[in-house]
Amino acid sequence: MKKQDVNLKKVMADENMNKSDKNNNPKSMKNKKENKNRPQKIRALSGAVVGLTIATSILGASTLGLGIAYGITQSQANSYGLQIENIYKKNYYELVDNANNADMKISKLLASKDDNYQAKMLTEIAQASYDMQNNVAALPLTGENIMESVKFINQMSGYTQTLEEKLAKGGSLSESDLKTLNEMHESLTEMKRYLNRMSQKMLDGYSILEASNRMNGDYDEFSLDFAQIKTDDTDYPSMIYDGPFSDSVVNAKVKGLSGNEIPKEQAYEKVDKLFKNTANLKYDNQTDGKFATYNFTLSNSDDQKLFVQVTKIGGHVLTVSGNLDSDQRNIDMAKAEKIALDFAKANGVENASIVWKQELKSQAYFNITPKQGDVVLYPDLVKVKVDLEHGDVIGYDAISYFTNHTNRDIKQGGIGVDLARERVDKSFNIVGQRLVLAPLDFNREVLCYEFEAERNGATYYIYLNAQTGLEENILKVVETDDGSKLM
Repeated sequence: MKKQDVNLKKVMADENMNKSDKNNNPKSMKNKKENKNRPQKIRALSGAVVGLTIATSILGASTLGLGIAYGITQSQANSYGLQIENIYKKNYYELVDNANNADMKISKLLASKDDNYQAKMLTEIAQASYDMQNNVAALPLTGENIMESVKFINQMSGYTQTLEEKLAKGGSLSESDLKTLNEMHESLTEMKRYLNRMSQKMLDGYSILEASNRMNGDYDEFSLDFAQIKTDDTDYPSMIYDGPFSDSVVNAKVKGLSGNEIPKEQAYEKVDKLFKNTANLKYDNQTDGKFATYNFTLSNSDDQKLFVQVTKIGGHVLTVSGNLDSDQRNIDMAKAEKIALDFAKANGVENASIVWKQELKSQAYFNITPKQGDVVLYPDLVKVKVDLEHGDVIGYDAISYFTNHTNRDIKQGGIGVDLARERVDKSFNIVGQRLVLAPLDFNREVLCYEFEAERNGATYYIYLNAQTGLEENILKVVETDDGSKLM
């Protein structure tokens, strides 16, 4: 039976969410449209620049695909096969395009002596590398033999951003920087050659989905094929920098799980008890990756099909994937909120509240974050999707919560909220504030005052470091046809 590596793929999280996510970049995320009733307004608060991962991508319109990616067998996935294959190939072809683009930009960078042009190229390389990360994350990859290549792509993004900031501060590229960039270029060129060769195989009929379900020893064939992007004589350069993808981040351990490993029978009983209208529940398989889980499929009396993962350690529900195509609404948002919060609490998420909500057709989406004292813990986000027709939870994602949740030593000695408010530009009208732990760039969790403010008809979120009073970031709400984004 195939073992899936949850750490290496968030498969289809962004593919299956709202259309507004398809142009996702490090400075954008999904947000709630403005509520006319100001005191009850709840917004999404994020953006990868600040690092607040509050997008609801994993709970999107076709999240059953996520379940398939996490371990549903081939026979169960047949009806979804074409859709999944197209998504895989779309991400693979985009990976090839982004690799070609990054390779070309590095060539131009190395040919230039102008600091401004170098900075421009570094910005574009970092973006292409970031896009490559998303593409790789959406492919069904598993096994240690691809880790070096994944790490190289991740570090390429962080390293070029670091050099860009160096130039922005008036510095210049050193001989050591140029040497590393040359080595990066050579490695990327070799990777690009193989990626392009594999593209041709796909045009000749190679199926990613079929290859990912064929085992060759301990690994599936697609992962083995993909691993060839790093040849035996290719050495990826060492990029030493204090960035978001240092080894401590790439190999981060799960912090929020403790206790003994439970048997699958106990996990079965938990799922059967949690979903009260279960009509057909069966054990499917298990996942051994960043999170070791028992995987179940079930159908309920409302004709919904769900895929559920339960952690082996502690027996917590990690993800629920399902969908309902309906326009019927039999419960209101207030009741749906209670259902979402009760479900999260039943799975160990204590002292939590809703920080964002949205309804689309007959489905309600909620982002829930726990608090430590009076501090909102954004890194520990939980996402829930509730069916408004029947009141069932049909989507759940506690991956960030169980990855990051721990009792933190949060120091609150710095500046007071009144002084922080005074540092906000007087042209803003502050309409809300709270104390948050924000996951920022370079693997920082920083205590911030978060101010919701308005100016010239637009809404902004301003983050001031609660210790130093320095401005960490400003996000602006941009209205789109598919909702709002923070930029």
